[in-house]
Parts: sequence; structure tokens; C-alpha cells
Amino acid sequence: MTSTKPAAVRDLLRHLRRPGPAIELPSADDVEALVPSRAHGALLLDFYAPDDVREALARYGVTERLAHRGFGPPQVELETGDPEHHVVRVHAPRDGRTWLLGEAFLRAGDFETDAAFAAPLHGRRMRMLYIQWLRLQDPSRSFTPDRPRLPGQDHPGLGIGREVMAMFLGMADRLRLAGIVSCPEFAHNAVLYKRTFRFFDPAAQGRFEALEAAAAGLPLADFAWAVEQGRVVDPDTGRPFHWTREEMVCPTSPLLREHFESAAYHRRADEARRATRLRLVPPPPP
Repeated sequence: MTSTKPAAVRDLLRHLRRPGPAIELPSADDVEALVPSRAHGALLLDFYAPDDVREALARYGVTERLAHRGFGPPQVELETGDPEHHVVRVHAPRDGRTWLLGEAFLRAGDFETDAAFAAPLHGRRMRMLYIQWLRLQDPSRSFTPDRPRLPGQDHPGLGIGREVMAMFLGMADRLRLAGIVSCPEFAHNAVLYKRTFRFFDPAAQGRFEALEAAAAGLPLADFAWAVEQGRVVDPDTGRPFHWTREEMVCPTSPLLREHFESAAYHRRADEARRATRLRLVPPPPP
């Protein structure tokens, strides 16, 4: 489960924005002068200490899942010197080495929208958790025919996405946030998110459902590479389907839930799904 590369972390929001005028951020030199250690070990989201994160990993079952894979107790590193995102990294020992298993770039802040499809939310500020980057990996293992590489992966996954997302939901609830936002980089990321997330734009939700229907029955890796290789096409024009990053939201407040449960949202999603005609092109022979 991944999002944009850490070196290029930036806002990719189309329909949600931070209210207020632009803020001139300090330069890297200014930050280093004020916070020489880059604030390693300070509070994640101004609330969670490293011990709190370790406790959450245990409470939500992550530590147990890692132990089943042969890893020792996880170690948590926090970096909070950048005002645009806080970073949490999780390492764990195995076979005499310490491995980077997880990394997340997070930000909590106020967001608002003026999107035409979300008129009831106009003028309403919503404090939300924004997942700018998420990497869960097992660098101690190699890809196999049964677990092939997915687009964007350097190492196989850990199979703990559900537990980690439950932990983020716990954070959102504890911090009284309205929801969680992420902009999946690849189509298969959206498949993994869809258990608890929906696209904020109902038209994007409808197009995604049409994409899934066109590739129904494919294993996740085959689905992911079909989209990445341009083998999902418009049957009339032959034009490949192009994956566009848009906000997916897991609502935790009544205000946001009403948006996703509204008749208008479902009507627009249905219209977009019916209007999106796609077919799968078989891969070329080896």
C-alpha cells in the first residue's frame, strides 16, 4: 500500500483545500537553525509520543502480525520538524538486522471545499487526517509468482494494511477529526482502500466502479498491471484508461457521512459508472 514518493510529497488535492491565505514557510536553513535535530522524537500530530505509537501497534494487532513473520518488537521513529507533514517510521529486528517495515507522512489540518457536487459542505471547515504517503513493506523477503510485484513496490507487502488503517481510524477518533483523506497513486491502492474509503467526487467513484467491473475476476496484480500498461481501454476509441489521483475519504463525522450517503452522491456515481465504458485487452503473448 503506497502513495507518492517521500522526496516528492506535496498536496495532490483537487476538491479539498486548506482555508486561509498562503503561508510563507521557513527555508530549510531556517528550520535547521531553529530545530537542529529536525524534531526527532517530538509528538506525532502534536499528540502521540513514540511509546503511544508502539502501544497502538500492539493494540491494533500489528505487533502480533509482525511477530508471526519472524520480526521482533517494533521500534518507532518520529520526525516532526516539517510543518507540512509529520513522519512516522517503524523498524523491527529479524535475523540479526533491523528492517524498515513502515513509513507514513501524515498531516492533520482544516480543509474545506467549493466543489459543485458537495454544496451542503460549502463554508464548512473539516479537520481531517491527510495520509500523504504510506509504505508497508517486507524488505527481508523477495517477490514470488504467488506474490508478484505491484506497481510502485520495491519489496513485497506485509499484509497489515487493514490493521494499520484501523489504527489511523483510532487516531482520527481520538483527535476528533472529521475523516481521513488519501490520494491513491495507483488503481490497486484504491482497491485496497475501498473497504473503508470512497472517492469524495461521486463521478470519480463511478469511474472507479466501472474500472473494477471491466477487470472483474482478475487477481490484484493482474488488475494493477493491466491499468498501468494501458490495457484497459475505451471499446469505441481504443484509448487507454488513464488513472487520475483524486481524494478518497473515510468519513468519521456525521457531516461527511451525509455527503457519501446522500441520494445526490449515489445518483452522480451511478451516472458516471454507466457513462464509463471500458474493456480489458489481453496481454501480448510472451
